[in-house]
Amino acid sequence: MTNIIKFGVILTGVFLGLAALGNTVWAEQNSIKDLCGEGNSTACFKVGQNALSLDRDNKTALVFFTKACDGGHMTGCTFGGNLMQNTGKQYSPQWKKAAKMFQKACDAGEDASCFNLGSLKYKEGRASKAKKYYQQACDMGNQPGCANVEWLSK
Repeated sequence: MTNIIKFGVILTGVFLGLAALGNTVWAEQNSIKDLCGEGNSTACFKVGQNALSLDRDNKTALVFFTKACDGGHMTGCTFGGNLMQNTGKQYSPQWKKAAKMFQKACDAGEDASCFNLGSLKYKEGRASKAKKYYQQACDMGNQPGCANVEWLSK
């Protein structure tokens, strides 16, 4: 009987600990959202990451990645551009918005955005433009960009 009581006490402690952890995560996410609301682009990016990976909420993630991008967080532009491109088709408004996000980050030295912009242009049938952006990515050390430049040069 005492073993059952001990187990019950331990189990209660585990549940209380998990509840406290859940409250801590919730409070942390709200505090990060507050920082984003105050204009902290890194916080906006983090909220976007949480929405994407924890909540599986692409729509909310895109909102926060866009805020991060607008605030100067270039990886936010890359992530937001990816989500935006995935919601559209060739020449759609979504692809145009994705291209703008990728271009902003590429111009700021974000090699992944240069690569993604190259891929977007290639899918639109613009191989020479694609090669230009792949070359920019390659110049920044992006090996897939270098491979695509080589492939498009054949």
